Amino acid sequence: MHRAAKTLAILGMALAFAGCGFKDLDKRFFVIAVGIDEGKTAPYKVSLKLAIPSPKTEPGEAKFQVITQEAETIAEAVRLAKSKVDKEFDFGHAQLIVIGKAFSDDHELGHSLDWFFRRRDIQMISYMGIGVPDAEAVIKTKPLSERLPGNGLILPFSKEGTESPYLVPVHLFDYYRMWKYKGKDPFLPVIKSEPETFIIENVVILKGTKKKLELSPDETSIFNQLARSYPRFAMKAQVQNKWVTFTGTRLKVSYKILTPAGGTPEVRFRVSAEVESEDAQRPLFDLSWTQLERLVAAEMKDQMLALLRKFQQNGVDPIGLGLHYRATRHQGDAEYGKWQEIYPEVRFSMHVQVRFKGTGVIK
Repeated sequence: MHRAAKTLAILGMALAFAGCGFKDLDKRFFVIAVGIDEGKTAPYKVSLKLAIPSPKTEPGEAKFQVITQEAETIAEAVRLAKSKVDKEFDFGHAQLIVIGKAFSDDHELGHSLDWFFRRRDIQMISYMGIGVPDAEAVIKTKPLSERLPGNGLILPFSKEGTESPYLVPVHLFDYYRMWKYKGKDPFLPVIKSEPETFIIENVVILKGTKKKLELSPDETSIFNQLARSYPRFAMKAQVQNKWVTFTGTRLKVSYKILTPAGGTPEVRFRVSAEVESEDAQRPLFDLSWTQLERLVAAEMKDQMLALLRKFQQNGVDPIGLGLHYRATRHQGDAEYGKWQEIYPEVRFSMHVQVRFKGTGVIK
């Protein structure tokens, strides 16, 4: 009898919880993207992209609805937005958080996004980006090739779609970690909205939680190489006054920080890469491949050193050199303060070794 009574009690509790909080799938709206912009009458304008189920999964047939609401806080905007729909919001599939350019220019991107960090139903693996011209325009964009709502933006970030040297994905958990940790400045990709597509080709660097520096597409590609050892890069170089485009097939970047007593601190990089020619205005097979390797190595070295010095001049460290410094020293809380002192004086050195694999399919 005791066991039967216990079973009945558990079933009663389960039914009670089910009646209070559980919603059937047909009574939910799955939020797949959230946009944050400056409001006209309130600090926040929140845009929610809601997936609409459809029996068709053909290109261009993805259906969605975008609900916008202005309020004093994100939480209040979400609750007010519920009055505009007939189903409960479910944020378990919110895979993209877009912050409007004007909002990112005028606000700190830390405590202003506190709602995302605290909500238990917001997955920390959601991707983040800065929307141009604004977040609402980005999440409203519908590519002609999109088969499922939101996939046009989610696939490029998830490695399941396009692979681009200009695309640097950032997860919500990683952004929070960069914001909180001392020694690595946050960065976010820029998503530009076009009538029927997106352009993701550059990155914004933040100092703390404020926007500090925006990289060009070429600088973004170099940053991708330095920060993530991204192997599929492309670069141009002149070979006997003719342009040749080289593409990378393998890349490894490592470094160590040297702080000699009484000497200039140095960050010593070692880069090894394999490349092949992808587009050439002249035959390459009969040229000296050793000279081609030296040419590519010199070009990579110049570009990487130029970007590192630009970071240094602007006082930002998105690669995480300071984090590496703290991890390899044992001075307690004084480590970060010491790094801030020496970072402006650091000298960068670069050793690049390139192996030329071939000239492509043709001779």
